[in-house]
Amino acid sequence: MKDRVFRDPVHGLIEFRGEERQLAEILETRAFQRLRRIKQMGFAWLVYPGAEHSRFGHALGAFQMARRVTAKLELDEATARHVKIAALVHDIGHGPFSHAWEHCFDAGSHEDWGKRIVLENDELAQTLETLEPGLPETLVSFWDHSYSPAYARKLVSSQLDVDRLDYLLRDGHYSGAGYATYDLDWILHALRIESVHGSDSTDPNDLVVDYRRGMYAVEQYLFARSYMYAQVYHHKTVRAAEWMFIALMQRFIQLSRAGHEPPRLEIAGRLARGEQISVDEYLWLEDTSLYAAIDQWAGHDPNHPAAEDPVLADLAHRLTSRRLFKTIDLGDDPEDLGDLEARALDIAKARFGEAAKYYCQVDTTSRVGYVSAHDEELHVVGHPQHGTITLGQLLEELPLGRPISRVRMVCAPELMDELVPLTESVLRG
Repeated sequence: MKDRVFRDPVHGLIEFRGEERQLAEILETRAFQRLRRIKQMGFAWLVYPGAEHSRFGHALGAFQMARRVTAKLELDEATARHVKIAALVHDIGHGPFSHAWEHCFDAGSHEDWGKRIVLENDELAQTLETLEPGLPETLVSFWDHSYSPAYARKLVSSQLDVDRLDYLLRDGHYSGAGYATYDLDWILHALRIESVHGSDSTDPNDLVVDYRRGMYAVEQYLFARSYMYAQVYHHKTVRAAEWMFIALMQRFIQLSRAGHEPPRLEIAGRLARGEQISVDEYLWLEDTSLYAAIDQWAGHDPNHPAAEDPVLADLAHRLTSRRLFKTIDLGDDPEDLGDLEARALDIAKARFGEAAKYYCQVDTTSRVGYVSAHDEELHVVGHPQHGTITLGQLLEELPLGRPISRVRMVCAPELMDELVPLTESVLRG
């Protein structure tokens, strides 16, 4: 078979050749090609014009990261192959507009859908079975956190995995933000596999970071991640656009459950009513199919009328025309807001009536550097005082080592004249 080579702006050439050439057959499946039509950064392109890149490119980047790290760690051939394939398909279950979709529908996370897709999509499942009998079930074990050895799974899903290592560099490149820089080569140089006393892993060996080799590079990576959340992923206008999309879909869900489902998104309507949909139906849901429906609801489709519901039509028109909601910074302590949200909603009701909740909302985000997630913790070895310690414990005293909240009021622009004085008076106490 002819080699497959992709020219990537982050990693240079990403090649599928030799024994890895067969893995490129995964790329030809519809389930994987769909990732071209899902933007990696959701609505960030409304603020950062270059952030139009897709989850397809990110999947290739995660694969390239997996190639490098498995070679550096000298993993056995079978385990390295599993890590590379798991990295390639790790995002295959994402819905439209990435994480914003999961806030709208209680129909499973993208990991849940990823498991279903590799098992139930005939084309992809058969391709994986051809590569290795039982490979779909093996990939499911990565999502279930049951794959052994555990250090291999942590390369795909942990606080320092190939997913995060790629998306920071990739999102920084396409957004133009300079916050995402970190020393990738030195992080890879500092990763090791060795026996860790006190590790909660059932395997004798675990993935560790050598303190003397890589602590500064890891701290740089964590600062980069924290800054990207603060300045890019949770940029006030990006969050306003995401919240508008969520409000729009919440209105769609309400209408669908009440028997007044708007046209063009019948599959999403079934999800809204708690019905089951097939994997093939889920794969139809992507940015393009959803945006086509939103365009029609907004009245931009010359061949179809706008949505009958005025709230849905208005929210759709604002979003597609980039007439975005405004934000008011409320600081970082949601406990001090008192009855602000209720008073703000009263102001919104005076203008928007019973639809007020779609036009005014308190939004809380977290600037994330490192989260000591269960079964994803890494250990640091060679610390001069502690010997072996978890990375979370080492960083718990540092700002980058814990989430930092940011609270904002998100509202329609016409509410600003009344909400700004209200929030200022509440914050002054």
